[in-house]
Amino acid sequence: MSARTTSISRRFLISVGLLSIAVTLIAFGAAFVAFQQELERREIAYLRDYVTQRANQEERRFTDLATLHRDAGTAMKVRMAKLSDGETNALFDQYFPLHADGTRRSRDAAFDGQAKGDGDYLYGVGAFIKDGAHVPMTEKKALVAAYQVVPRFGEAAVTRYDNFYFFTPGTRLVMFAPGRPDKLMFYRHEAPANLDISGEEMSKITGMALNPARDIRCTSLQRLLQDNVGERLATGCMTPVDVDGKHMGAFGSSIELSGYFMRAIRDTSRGAVNLITTGSGELIAYPGFATPGKAPEATLAAYEKDMGLKAMIGEIKAQKAPRGVVRSPDGKYIIAYGQLRGPDWYFLIRYPASAVTMAAAKSAAWILALGLVAAILQAFLVMGMARKVIGSPLQKLAAFADTRRRDPQGPIPAAEASELQSIEARPDEIGALARALKAARDEASLVMGELENRVRARTAELERANQEKSRFLANMSHELRTPLNGVVAVSETLAREQTTPRGKELAELISSSGRLLEQVLTDILDFSKIEAGELRLESGVFDAQTLVNRIGALHAEAAALKGLDLDWSVDEAAAGAWQGDGVRITQILSNLLSNAVKFTHDGGITLHVGRRDHGLAFSVSDTGIGFDAEAGSRLFRRFEQADASITRRFGGTGLGLAICRSLAELMGGTIQAASNPGEGSTFVVTLPLEPAEAAHEGEDAAPSAEAEVEGIHVLLAEDHPTNQRVVRLILEAAGVRLDVVETGVAALERLSVQAYDVVLMDMQMPEMDGLTATLRLREREQAMGIPRTPVIMLTANALDEHVQASLAAGADAHLSKPVRADKLLAAVAAALEPMEPELAQAS
Repeated sequence: MSARTTSISRRFLISVGLLSIAVTLIAFGAAFVAFQQELERREIAYLRDYVTQRANQEERRFTDLATLHRDAGTAMKVRMAKLSDGETNALFDQYFPLHADGTRRSRDAAFDGQAKGDGDYLYGVGAFIKDGAHVPMTEKKALVAAYQVVPRFGEAAVTRYDNFYFFTPGTRLVMFAPGRPDKLMFYRHEAPANLDISGEEMSKITGMALNPARDIRCTSLQRLLQDNVGERLATGCMTPVDVDGKHMGAFGSSIELSGYFMRAIRDTSRGAVNLITTGSGELIAYPGFATPGKAPEATLAAYEKDMGLKAMIGEIKAQKAPRGVVRSPDGKYIIAYGQLRGPDWYFLIRYPASAVTMAAAKSAAWILALGLVAAILQAFLVMGMARKVIGSPLQKLAAFADTRRRDPQGPIPAAEASELQSIEARPDEIGALARALKAARDEASLVMGELENRVRARTAELERANQEKSRFLANMSHELRTPLNGVVAVSETLAREQTTPRGKELAELISSSGRLLEQVLTDILDFSKIEAGELRLESGVFDAQTLVNRIGALHAEAAALKGLDLDWSVDEAAAGAWQGDGVRITQILSNLLSNAVKFTHDGGITLHVGRRDHGLAFSVSDTGIGFDAEAGSRLFRRFEQADASITRRFGGTGLGLAICRSLAELMGGTIQAASNPGEGSTFVVTLPLEPAEAAHEGEDAAPSAEAEVEGIHVLLAEDHPTNQRVVRLILEAAGVRLDVVETGVAALERLSVQAYDVVLMDMQMPEMDGLTATLRLREREQAMGIPRTPVIMLTANALDEHVQASLAAGADAHLSKPVRADKLLAAVAAALEPMEPELAQAS
């Protein structure tokens, strides 16, 4: 093919496609960026407005206090102007009597409460005046006026501030604090005569030098002096008072801030983080803080690393604006800030810059949607043009190829053949493709016959496999419909209640049959594990004679019912203890004996155990129907029996011998079969086993059905009527009082008004399942501090994950259906014993 024919469609489609994509992306991308930037600016403006509102709200506590202080200062100056020197001296001596140490202190009655001559009542006031014999007249007037003003303004604000006071730089103070536990005893009695507060922070921040604007100022955070519990923090906020241009003193109040910090940090917008720092960038409140004002070094380091806190505060101060928005040094966050001018703190709202960008991008997404629509329209135009030149001929070729695929030998219509010839005559790529397809059709015709033969053979094979699978599923459906739970549990209960040997024998026969039927389901599960490579052998010690006696006795009843003799024996050399998986050996012999009983009508069955060089040989012989060589070749395959008539006549799943072979091979052994039709069969299982010291018989003991449960009160949560009846028969026969509910909700309601010794909980129920009900019960017990009620999960869910889910929900044991009477009674009895640290699991 020439270079010209191989590049026409490629150059056309690539150039047109790239051009349309580039134009669309450039135009709409530019519009999107511009609109997104505008929306980002609006988001930032919104943050600025929001932080202004929040900062004003958080600052209001300090501005309200400043207003209160100024009003008190005005009231004090009015009183000072009305006082004469004589009145001042008289009132000064009356309010603040001189003590022997040279100080003046308020009378105790001023705090404890005293009625005044004009009907007024004074309380909660304490005062301390240093060097009381040498107080200038102006300061006397200020202190006398403060003695009248402080309690009045303090009463007005007592619900917001626990104290209100006036002090002078000369360590002279009048305070109203009726709620103080110390009753201001320090100032009234305990303060030394040389007490000096002139160097304290509260005096400095109110002086002319550090506060030329004469605004309210607050001290550093400190723990409340009277807070003996916890770490509540407070700050003292003072507003200076000047008389005739001279600094006279200041009005002040303490503000408790722990709750204030909590509210300021908690009330935040979605996705934002609120912080409070000092003017130097020290973090004093942040999400999750334990002690306000005392951020751990690790926390400070984390915030400093994440957002460069101190550098950012420096940048904020450089803005010289009380409210605004800045970005963190690394651009990762947008920081909206507001200055709290009283304490000189900063209220910060940290918002991820990516979130702002994302919000703007979402709002501008309609531009991209519009661009997408435009791109789609443009693509349709390009496709329409390409369709005429390229697409239509290709579609015709594809339609013809599809027709030939469905009907390779069918006739070609004249019109279709003409169009095909015109396409094949084209000199470009499409013509070359059409000619190649024609050559492929010709070649395909040559191999069609061979392919059809292969398909027929493969189809026949698949049909046979499908028939085998269908038979197997039909058999399994019949086997699994048997009500195992009722058969096993009720028959065991019935056996215990029989008083005659004949009745007991019949009831035990039913129970034995039920257990054998249960084995069918076990075989299916075991085979699934074997196929998945998940079956694991357990190595233990077993006694050969005991094992054979047990399995022989189990099948003797079934043989006797058919009039067959079942004999078993163990060679002296094979007797004794052996190391191996006794459970799986029992399973192999049980399957072989079950088959022998099933396929034998006359004569007998023999189980013999002999010793081989490296283990034991188990031989099961019968006088049954036998099988031929062709059937023997398929005998150990899964899902197969000798023929379909065997299945119809005798039943079964076709898994027993397959499992026997798999188990024998897992143990390193073999299984062989020999037979002739009508002459019986012999199966020999050879296993490499090692002799052991002694066998452990304790593991064969069945759980006692005589558990001491008589008289206890049990609640059963079970929605299936048959299962309710089964449990009732078992427990009431043992003297148990039983209440039954059908849902998890009903179980919780019953447990809220009635105490039970044990709860039997089904896992799957309407309204609320057993797992949820058990979890709710444990939560209720813990919340109310009531004793734990034992819960046994009684369910058909028997996999490991179901057991783990039960224990995780708070169940004490997991008992799988079909339930056996002895195991149920034993589980109930075990649940009544004191709880162990590890939860129990019953199987």
